Amino acid sequence: MKITFEDLRKFNQVTANLFARKPVYRESKLGHAIKRFTDINLIKIFNEYNNELEMARIDHCLADPITKAVMLASGGSQRMYQYSKEGLKAVLKAEIDLIEKWDKKEFEVKPWICLEPPKDLTEEEMETMKRLVI
Repeated sequence: MKITFEDLRKFNQVTANLFARKPVYRESKLGHAIKRFTDINLIKIFNEYNNELEMARIDHCLADPITKAVMLASGGSQRMYQYSKEGLKAVLKAEIDLIEKWDKKEFEVKPWICLEPPKDLTEEEMETMKRLVI
C-alpha cells in the first residue's frame, strides 16, 4: 500500500506517544506489530530522509577556511554544526523545504496487522494506525 511521508511521521509520533502513555503496550501484540512495521518500512525511509536533512545542514554550515573541515558547534548548542547568520537562515529554509518536499512523497509499505488491538486506544491512535498495524 502507498502512504505519504507525512502520514508515516504522524504514525511514528502517535506510536511514540502511545508507548509513553502506556509502556506496557511495547510488549503487547500491538507493540510487536508496530515494531515489525517500523523495522520493515520506517527505518529505511527515515534513514534516507535523515541523510538528506544532514546533507542540507552540512551544505550551509561554516568550514575552516584553511582545512575546509566542518566546524562543529560547542556543548550547549541545539545544532551540531556552526552557522553564520546567513547560513542559519539558509539551513532553516532548506529544512522547511525538505520537510515540505518529503511530506508529499509516497512510499510503498507493507502493513503488519495486529488482529487483537487494545480496546482503550484513542480515536486518533486508531485512525493513525488503521491499515498499517490494525
